Amino acid sequence: MGGIILGVEKAKKIMMDHFANTARRFGLSELYGYIYGVLFFEDEPLSLGEIAERTGYSLSHVSTALKLLENLGLVKRIKKPGDKRAYYTAIKNIREWRKEAYYKKIEEDVRQTRESLLRALKAIEDDNSEEAIKLRERIEFALQRNAITERIIHIFLKNEEEEVLRVLLKCLEERLNGTKT
Repeated sequence: MGGIILGVEKAKKIMMDHFANTARRFGLSELYGYIYGVLFFEDEPLSLGEIAERTGYSLSHVSTALKLLENLGLVKRIKKPGDKRAYYTAIKNIREWRKEAYYKKIEEDVRQTRESLLRALKAIEDDNSEEAIKLRERIEFALQRNAITERIIHIFLKNEEEEVLRVLLKCLEERLNGTKT
């Protein structure tokens, strides 16, 4: 029995380290990963104080991190009847989070990029200098790539991710390897 408990604790530590490293890869403090990890393994929502106690970070740091995690759609705030405190739980369905938060953020970035490229193109529309011609070509190329990216993101948002990936892999293997699967 003791070996099983140690195995569970080891697995939790591996995942906590994974969440902390993921936060770092996205340019955030490891605190964000630890908070998500603490909530991920809990069956019941935790209060701000409980999260701070379990992570070893201050209430103010945990509060700031929770606001961002909530904005990203990774954490949900819950009110319990008769209790003034807020409680938090992790969104454990990563597939839904990816679709609703991650892909939508990429979609917004693609849209903003398109708008910036179009504004830049408009700024040089009457300029026929050599530099403007080169810049126009680069912007038009970037707009073409941006449009492709936008189409790909829309496919992921409108369809089940597993199905999109299955079809994409099949198509790539057929086209690039000349094989049928």
